[in-house]
Amino acid sequence: MVLCKQGKEKLPLPVMICSINSVKGIFLIISFLFPGLIYPKVYYVSLNGSDKNPGTEEKPWRTIKYGCRKIKAGDILIVKPGDYGSENIFFGHNGKRGSPVILKAEKPGKVILRDGHIRIGGEYPGKHHIIIEGIRFINCKGSSAISISDPASYIKIRKCIFEDGKNANGITIWGHSGGKISLTHHFEIYENQFIDTDDGAHQDYGLSMSYGMYAYVHNNYVFGIHHQAISFKRKWYYGIVENNVFEGFRYTAHYQGQNLEYKNDKGNRSKYLIAQWNVFRPAKNYRAKTPIWCANAEYCVIRYNYMEGAENIDGGWGAGIHISDVDKRGKSKEANPEHILIYGNIMRRIGGTTRNPGIRVLAKCTDVRVFHNTFAFCKRSIGSESPERVLFVNNIFYKYGRMVYEPKINNFVFENNCIFPDWKGKGKTDISKDPLLLGPFIPVKLKPLNPHFKPDFRIDACKLRSDSPCIDAGKFLTETVGSGKGKVIKVKDAGWFTDGFTQDIPDKEWFSGGFNGMQGSIIRVGESGPLRVLKVDYENNLITVDKSIEWKDGEGVSLYFAGKRPDIGAFESSKKGSFLIGTIK
Repeated sequence: MVLCKQGKEKLPLPVMICSINSVKGIFLIISFLFPGLIYPKVYYVSLNGSDKNPGTEEKPWRTIKYGCRKIKAGDILIVKPGDYGSENIFFGHNGKRGSPVILKAEKPGKVILRDGHIRIGGEYPGKHHIIIEGIRFINCKGSSAISISDPASYIKIRKCIFEDGKNANGITIWGHSGGKISLTHHFEIYENQFIDTDDGAHQDYGLSMSYGMYAYVHNNYVFGIHHQAISFKRKWYYGIVENNVFEGFRYTAHYQGQNLEYKNDKGNRSKYLIAQWNVFRPAKNYRAKTPIWCANAEYCVIRYNYMEGAENIDGGWGAGIHISDVDKRGKSKEANPEHILIYGNIMRRIGGTTRNPGIRVLAKCTDVRVFHNTFAFCKRSIGSESPERVLFVNNIFYKYGRMVYEPKINNFVFENNCIFPDWKGKGKTDISKDPLLLGPFIPVKLKPLNPHFKPDFRIDACKLRSDSPCIDAGKFLTETVGSGKGKVIKVKDAGWFTDGFTQDIPDKEWFSGGFNGMQGSIIRVGESGPLRVLKVDYENNLITVDKSIEWKDGEGVSLYFAGKRPDIGAFESSKKGSFLIGTIK
């Protein structure tokens, strides 16, 4: 079978549509090359059509809902531009592996559903291997513009616009709350726009996910006044949220393990989540309260994100990264996030007109590690009311309004951080010298609606100058135990690293990236590196890497760095230029 690409979905050549205008030509070529081959059909919907027509381009159907009920595995339904009003749509058939059912706007964003809905799974016959592309949903009321319920799997939603929902979500995925979350799996949500500019009833969530597995959410654009933009709400296992642009959010942009049904509720606990390479900032007329909140979750990674506030914008009393949860009365709840790694993030001017800290830890947390981040010009650097130990290692806290928000930081451990100006609560190995960041720290220019799907980082100002005291001043995160040779290395503390949670994901090749790539930490062991972590045995402190090496007892082990020791902060300096520590230059 010959394989080509339709977007990023690998499909057999008969399903591949390179250009809508060339459909007929492609099928003629296929017919010549593969005589007798049964290839899928392409159908059309137009405002000038009729549901009594055969659905051809010359005689299209009139309604999207009629076309979706008709198309079968491998078929493509192309919708001509226009306002199709309020249609309630479901699919009449499942797709198959390599032959999905495809609903596609001829021109992305030019097909409008006004208070229209699409339903997948549950009581509806279309549940598996479905692609939706380019539909614009305006003023959706009720629950969601697109609702997905169990059983449902292998769903891709791309280039859609969800605009000004009326107390409704853009996309809701809700699996089986009774236990079998494995019925709801494999979702890729990308290149969509979640827009909420309405001052009245708000689009509650852009994307809400509960009781399911394997979601890859990337390169989306979020704008406006959402309550929560992208949320792993209840019991979601394995999720990657990366390369998204968030401009304006009323409460929380990204939630890892949102809901607590009751105190210390582990029944709804989410696991194995990664948030990376996202950009968070306010927009013109819209604040940005809390970029990332991690609550009822364990084994989560928050890395390489860029967060920025503005001096004259209401920060909404949030924090750059918020750990744990509070109830409606403002009292702490024991969400107890466990095994959370926070590294390589840049936070500038978090707080706005409030006293928000760059990172805040509330209530009970277990094994939260904050390392190699850079906090610059935040109103407060940290806040805490946690009774548990939280580790702060190799971070830069630069020109803060005050170092701490709440004074209850007795269980915080500070090692090899750069805190400038000086702070009396610093640890014995912390330094208080000017880190000599590259600058200049030009305030963010607030923009109106500006859809773009590739994050535009403003991180260069936080790079280190060549004479910075932070160069080679960091601490090794751990060290080897005993000497050896091979790929499995015993260390004192493997908790600093992640294998990326992808090794046991089934059908990884279905995704266009994310799970279909390497997500483990990139590290250096002694003089050996870069090495990719493939597996972590936390109980026995063993890490498995991708290359065979030799090591001696007591050699330093850290995220990949270039000098004699790791630098302090998010950036690592090298002769070839600066790079975010733990990445490859």
